[in-house]
Amino acid sequence: MTSRRRITNADYTRLLRLRTRLRKFEHWSAEQAAAMGLTASQHQLLLAIRGHEGSDDPTIGDVADYLLVRHNTAVELVNRTQELGLIDRSRDGDDHRVVRLTLTSEGRKRLNALSADHIEELARLAEVVDELFDTLHTT
Repeated sequence: MTSRRRITNADYTRLLRLRTRLRKFEHWSAEQAAAMGLTASQHQLLLAIRGHEGSDDPTIGDVADYLLVRHNTAVELVNRTQELGLIDRSRDGDDHRVVRLTLTSEGRKRLNALSADHIEELARLAEVVDELFDTLHTT
């Protein structure tokens, strides 16, 4: 069994601050998505498609992994988001059983509008995380 450091009252206070700040970020993000006519999950789906690093467009399985949901949940989310005209599906050129996802121009437009503000907000959140880790390393 590994030895663990003693957790202080200040540690609990910092952990609470971090958890509260993360929840505030999630709430803020959901409000921003709603202002663009999206659910938080749809926003995350658009980001998962755009942020996918593979050489091919992501599959539904890829986005399910990114979103930490089951495949069938991702399919329903893809269906609803496609109905809004924000994403397209296409068959893979090599394996026609595989469905690839791309953003439409409207999907890109909405994601771009959300992303700049999110990057700024994440920079503020990073300050809280950095402070927590700095204080944990000095105690």
